Amino acid sequence: MIQRKQSLYLLLAAGIQTYFAFGTYFKYTADGMKFSLTGSGTINFENEQIQGNDKTLILSLIVAALAVVSIFIFKKRKQQQKITKIGVFFTFVEMIFLVMSYLNIQDLNPTSISFGIPIFVLPISTVLFLLAGKAIKKDDDLVKSVDRIR
Repeated sequence: MIQRKQSLYLLLAAGIQTYFAFGTYFKYTADGMKFSLTGSGTINFENEQIQGNDKTLILSLIVAALAVVSIFIFKKRKQQQKITKIGVFFTFVEMIFLVMSYLNIQDLNPTSISFGIPIFVLPISTVLFLLAGKAIKKDDDLVKSVDRIR
């Protein structure tokens, strides 16, 4: 199980998704107050939650769970392929949520804005899901070719 490339790809993707879930996406200053946008919503400088929006947090934890589940169903390659495709789709949805959040912040006319590291590692998670899907396909093709030889 752990020798397979796709298991490593999926494990890394799960770790990145977990990091993304609990990381800080944006820090910005608007109207002289400092805010940060995380997976659980907008938090002010005193660590009080201003707006609650857990959809990004929940979605990234679901994607991480899908990656871990996919590692353990290594005997069912077709299901693994479906789960990795679902993981790619959900990471694109997360990226859309981030763009929408950024546009909402731009409506507030912030005086300064800085991006957190989770924004830059999210595309890596997408690439890891795609690489895992490709490796699963290669495994499936290898098993089919061996079955033809018999």
